[in-house]
Order: sequence, then C-alpha cells, then structure tokens
Amino acid sequence: MNPITHFLASWSLGDAGGTRQRDLSLVTWSGVMPDLDGLGAIVDEANRMFGRPDTWYFDAYHHVWLHGLPGAVAIPLVMSRFAAQKARTFVLGFAAVHLHLLCDLVGSRGPDAGDVWPIHYLAPFSMRGTVLWPGQWALNAWPNVLLTALLLAYVFHRAVVAGYSPVGVFHAGADRTFVETVRARWARLRES
Repeated sequence: MNPITHFLASWSLGDAGGTRQRDLSLVTWSGVMPDLDGLGAIVDEANRMFGRPDTWYFDAYHHVWLHGLPGAVAIPLVMSRFAAQKARTFVLGFAAVHLHLLCDLVGSRGPDAGDVWPIHYLAPFSMRGTVLWPGQWALNAWPNVLLTALLLAYVFHRAVVAGYSPVGVFHAGADRTFVETVRARWARLRES
C-alpha cells in the first residue's frame, strides 16, 4: 500500500492502543519502516540516470529485509528503546509492522494481474513461510482509496474530539494549528 496509508493506519493503531506523544510517534514509524527495504529504488534510478549498469536492488530486497518476522521484531525493539512505556510501544510497534504486512498482502499488486507482491515472512533468513494472496488488489484500486479515506476520517474525528492528530508526529506546533483549524471548520459546519 501507499506509505501514507501505512502511516495513517499505524498512527490509528497506536492511538487506539492508548499511546500518546513520543510513544505514539514511535509506533507510527514502526508501521512505516518496513518500506525502508525499498530504498534500493533510489540507487536503481540513480544508476539509470547516470548511465551506470542497471541494478535491481528494489526488486531483490523490497519485501525481503524488513517485511517479515525479523523486521517485525527488530523495528519495534529499536523504537521501544526511546519510549516512555517500552513494553506497550514494543507490542503496538510489533502489531503496526504486522498491520503493514497485512495491508501489503491484500493491496499492493502492481498494474498487471500477475504482479503480486508476496510476503516472505521469515526472510532474510529463509524463504519458507512465504505468503501470497492471488486476490491481491492493485495499489491504486478503490479498496485502498476507501481505506485511506476512512483513516483520514478517523484522523479528523480525533482532531476534533481528542485535540491531536498525526501531524504531531512531525511537529507539536503544527499539530496545534491543524487541530485548531479542523475544530473551527467543524464548528462552522455544525452551525450551518
């Protein structure tokens, strides 16, 4: 799925799990970080742009290094070291990585029907435990768009009701401004 959808889903999971402030940010990033194994795409593209021999790092390593059980343990283990509530952050981070895997399993197909992304659950140590769902929908399919829209609705709801949002992952002041803006717009809508 789209990294923005992973971000919103992980933030929503952390929020529902009762984490706040820094711990909520750590859980959120735990759910996004599996896609770091896709950074080989930058090297692949740079090699093409500069006329170097083609490389296939993205194809070779994306969904291998961090999209499985080893990544699901390592990522929240590292992130929880910086948390106030270490155990809760680890458990929710572990769940956020698995939510990422589930989202990729159901909704990360490429443009062709056969361009299905498997989850190599025990990689990079073993290719056993590979999970593949042939019904995987395309990355830009309506279920992904609907899921993102529902997550955004949850974000706006939390901004109005709880007074914080995923913007706080980046900057507390920007989050306050976002929440004030959303609350003001919501108040105007209720008045009309």
